[in-house]
Amino acid sequence: MKQYQKAYTVLMAVTLFFLATHLAWAGPEPAKEGDTSPSIEAVAETSTSEAEEAVEATGLDIVLDGSSLATFEQGLEEIKETCTTKEYSTLEKSIDYLLTYDLVAKRNKEILAQRLDGMTGRQIIEKVDHRRHL
Repeated sequence: MKQYQKAYTVLMAVTLFFLATHLAWAGPEPAKEGDTSPSIEAVAETSTSEAEEAVEATGLDIVLDGSSLATFEQGLEEIKETCTTKEYSTLEKSIDYLLTYDLVAKRNKEILAQRLDGMTGRQIIEKVDHRRHL
């Protein structure tokens, strides 16, 4: 029995050593004094954010603002104007489903809007599809 405990302890120590070594080597390199070149991560973030700004979201990819019911409804109108009738119908049905079955919202559309704040129409539909298949 003690044999197994020693073997387990050694195995865990070796594993932790390799994990710590890997994390130390895989981490970002510290910036050197006087080095003004941007890091790879900073360049990647800048490129991604610029690309996202260049392409304006349409249809179900529009991010909804749930800070108030009025802004949420306005976002839904934007989605309705830029997506197909079938897509918008699916989104409406998903929101109705959440109004009925979301226990926090308690059939209050203003509370539901706050809970869906920052989500796209596509994410709302996926959320409901996920719940239905549980």
